[in-house]
Amino acid sequence: MGGLLLVALQTVVRTGVVFGSYYWHDDFLHLEMARRIGLSSDFLVRDYAGHLEVGQYVVYWLFSRSPGMSFAPAALSLVIMQLVASLLLLAVLRELFGRSPWVLLPFAGYLFTPLGLPVATWWAAGLQAMPLQIAMLLTVLGIVRAVRRRSWRWAVVSVLAQAVGLVFWEKAVLVLPAALAVLLLVEWGQQPVRERLRLLARHWRVLVPHVVVLAAYGAVYLTVVNSSSVLGQEAQDVGRNTGQTVFRMLLPGIFGGPWSETGAVSTVYPYVGDALAVFFAVLVAAIVAASVWLRGTRALQAWLLVAGYVAVDLLLLQIGRADFIGLLARDPRYITDALPILAIGFCAAFSGRRVARRTPAWLTRATASADSPTAAVAVLVASCLLTTFLVDGVLQHDYARNYVRGVVQALEDNPDASVLSTPVPATVSVSTDHEGLLRAVGEDREFDQPGTDLRMLDEAAQLRRITVIEPSLRTAGPVPDCGWVVTQRWQSVGTVRQASPGAQVIRLGYLTGQEATLHLSIDGEEQAVALPVGVGYAYFVITGREGRVSLRISDVELGGLCVTDALAGMPWPAD
Repeated sequence: MGGLLLVALQTVVRTGVVFGSYYWHDDFLHLEMARRIGLSSDFLVRDYAGHLEVGQYVVYWLFSRSPGMSFAPAALSLVIMQLVASLLLLAVLRELFGRSPWVLLPFAGYLFTPLGLPVATWWAAGLQAMPLQIAMLLTVLGIVRAVRRRSWRWAVVSVLAQAVGLVFWEKAVLVLPAALAVLLLVEWGQQPVRERLRLLARHWRVLVPHVVVLAAYGAVYLTVVNSSSVLGQEAQDVGRNTGQTVFRMLLPGIFGGPWSETGAVSTVYPYVGDALAVFFAVLVAAIVAASVWLRGTRALQAWLLVAGYVAVDLLLLQIGRADFIGLLARDPRYITDALPILAIGFCAAFSGRRVARRTPAWLTRATASADSPTAAVAVLVASCLLTTFLVDGVLQHDYARNYVRGVVQALEDNPDASVLSTPVPATVSVSTDHEGLLRAVGEDREFDQPGTDLRMLDEAAQLRRITVIEPSLRTAGPVPDCGWVVTQRWQSVGTVRQASPGAQVIRLGYLTGQEATLHLSIDGEEQAVALPVGVGYAYFVITGREGRVSLRISDVELGGLCVTDALAGMPWPAD
């Protein structure tokens, strides 16, 4: 009952935190692709920065069917996945360690640690981390029960769980090694090493299907993903960055520290000062020493499980994200999958037979009086919740939510403006432009249309008139007080050379005494814009185009109009 009450409290807290969050970064790209190209192989089976995440993309496609900008459906999925993972961990702990109330202490640490918040508030990260945790825990539970009960049904469950994890994230290749480590170091941890190996061989029928699934997945992954760009980075300052991850994030985080939001930016964990880092390191060392004193080699094996898994996480971070390691050393996303293993390891370190030692009288009395973990659980939960409520605002992506709403409102307020689809601010997404951003949230708009009032969105979601900088073409017509006399026959006005990457526009000054449609052609690609009577500018988006620029008009009874000058280059917000 105590475990279920803790899960209920976690669900309430997470619901409040997660439903206040919003889409961020990769979410916009995947939702946009889901809406644009649908449930196709091009969308599902693709190399995304070294990732193969078919299951995640299926979820994006399913949720893209519901229109609107609300984050509620995504938030609900995150809360449900966390609920499933929490219940599975409770089941694993009960299966391995019985009904001792003391398993609730590490369990509470898992439930409420602020280390779990980044993947709880960012949908893309949660669709990686939570299916991985679910797959890992269900695989461990299935294998342990298959071994204990000689149940082929639980063996099948374990294989299916591993397969589902691999479909969502390639890091699920760690599921089988983690499950084997739990078997060897926890479930059979009190057996001689030779006996453990004999038991492992005896249960080969349970394990071989896992190996087959893993091998098949590896073949598919290597066929789809080109990992050379990710794995080819040189490791940087390994010692310092590992120290940041372990001593200034992981160890404080499992106890709820640092009780401050200072230094927290996006998914980066708050800064932990030297004094607190030393305090938590000493605290962990004391816990390890106490467990070894009480349980001997049983505790050492448990800590080997924890240290081994964390070391693999750190190695993958150093190898796979070496180019950004300075920014990611205090990012909990990359060690979130270790949290269930930490809970299992902490429980294992204090389980099993006690080592026969002469115990000081004061320690005997203290141990005897500590018959309930309630006080310790309450302190740990309070510690974790304090940091949670301090940093939740940093993790809820308010700027992204406000920016999307601001863009939609700006376009509704200026329905006649032509708007450039420039990249959105990097704090919203680094992988989409404004057209993709709005398509992602079901607000399709036309961008990059020719017009006489071309604008672009700034970082405050305000529409700004543009000027043109870094010109690739700057010229004026030869006819005094007119420029070029443009008629219904094509008139060449210059050549646009290859421009730098990014948006490019051409601005044409015009003078006309009659309404007309101005056509522009660059190397055979044509656009047109309706011009009112008077003097003004006509703008055309020419991103990625180069060649001869030609003009003509249509929708006039006779005569022509004047195009005074042509200026092509990069658009920039006017003052």
